[in-house]
Amino acid sequence: MVEEVLWGPISPADARAAGAPFASSSILLRPSSIDPDLRARVLAEVPLDVIPTRDDTVTSLVERLSSSSFLEDSHVQKSGCQKTRVRLNATSYAQPRRRSWSVQVGEPYTDDDGAVVSTLMSYTAFGRVAEDWEAHLMPRPVFDLGVVLWRIAFRFLTTESKVHPPTACQLLLYYKMFGGRMGRHRDNYNIKQMRDVVGGKRSRASLVEGTPMGREANSQSPNTCVLIWTEGDADMTFSLSFPPTTAWGSTNFEACRNKYVTHPVFSTRLGAGTLLVFTPEDDLFFCHEAYFSNEGQSQDHRMAFVFRWLSAERTFRVDTGKMKPKRS
Repeated sequence: MVEEVLWGPISPADARAAGAPFASSSILLRPSSIDPDLRARVLAEVPLDVIPTRDDTVTSLVERLSSSSFLEDSHVQKSGCQKTRVRLNATSYAQPRRRSWSVQVGEPYTDDDGAVVSTLMSYTAFGRVAEDWEAHLMPRPVFDLGVVLWRIAFRFLTTESKVHPPTACQLLLYYKMFGGRMGRHRDNYNIKQMRDVVGGKRSRASLVEGTPMGREANSQSPNTCVLIWTEGDADMTFSLSFPPTTAWGSTNFEACRNKYVTHPVFSTRLGAGTLLVFTPEDDLFFCHEAYFSNEGQSQDHRMAFVFRWLSAERTFRVDTGKMKPKRS
């Protein structure tokens, strides 16, 4: 496999020069070995009605996404009111729209309620109520892309991620006319866990619980990477951020994440045909975020095919993709 390294890893010396207390191990690649026919078949799995046109306005795009049966019908906190939830697809909020796919754990069957269900895996995204969780059987082209990316990234992966290809993929759709972005966050760790590791209270290997999402355990397998393949007509800037330095020159590990700082050394552009290999070390020691620049057209968009190694199995309806809650 031949690939061009576009960014990363960041050495300890370069990290110190940027004011960061940690080096980073994530890496951005531009593979030259992806079959164009495979890319076309993957993109064909995304219906045209969720892709902006040059004639779209915010209103017309919202109307079309609101009626989409492809996108997950999630309810998110209403702006300015944390107790009220609204349908994400009926808003122009900056959050990405999603579609979750999984390898099939077992054959579909009819349950006691008469519903046809299947055992799949779904990423437990923060802030989503369990009633909105969805998973669909991964289309073969998407699975094949995951295998190809796994092989390309193999030498950069953790031991746990080398065992087998990723088991799930979540498509994230970002729309420039909505100001699409992914806010600063950690995926599978939290700030207390980072402080415990830095302070010597725990080892990173012991953080097998990840970050519980509400009442549910984290669904990503411990110490696995994330593979992010980008398509679409607009790049997004990906940035790692880290705790600030105090006036005395030490690192303020007690700072909240909104006080974290970024540096050009820890930022890169994710564009069509690029593969970001995001490591668990960087998820623990840094926060990360993604946002559009001011370049391009307002109707531009980005698709991120986010491949993960998930292990939590749940039951989902085959017709709607919705998770079936456990009987109490």
